[in-house]
Amino acid sequence: MATNNAFNTYIVPTTANEVTQPSQPAFLAYLGTKDLNVTGDETTYVLGEDHALTQVFDQNSDFDVGGSGGSGQATFTAPVTGRYKIDVILCAVSATGGTREFIKLVTSNRLYQSTSVPFVATAGSADNHRNLSILADMDAADTAHVEYQISGIAKIVDIDNAPATYFSGRLEV
Repeated sequence: MATNNAFNTYIVPTTANEVTQPSQPAFLAYLGTKDLNVTGDETTYVLGEDHALTQVFDQNSDFDVGGSGGSGQATFTAPVTGRYKIDVILCAVSATGGTREFIKLVTSNRLYQSTSVPFVATAGSADNHRNLSILADMDAADTAHVEYQISGIAKIVDIDNAPATYFSGRLEV
């Protein structure tokens, strides 16, 4: 067992010699309530701005769920400098033929963006899912949040709720 004092245990071996790190930064949250008519006309949708996300876990209390109970957007704040594996799965509903689509991970250091031409999406189809996965360099106190935008159609695009839209991350190195 590795500790820095009598109160904080950072590395915990099990009886089978498996190692856990209970203070290692890691979070997983999902959109619990569908966000309606949030983009399509180039409006930027910010994950967690309309409805707070629901936490599955937040090992180091570094994740703000957003909504009225938080900062107004779902935000991860890096507690230490490192490389963070961040994943976003977003389910857009009613995205029927816009001209351009962006899913963005906005961090203090840089913008990570996936761009594509939207395709016809059908309700309940797995084809509605967009994802972005990145190993992001973050300094201590840097933040990360998710934005999404479709252009070329009316503002009719909904973001589907659980189990469709997720935001997760963990410290890698």
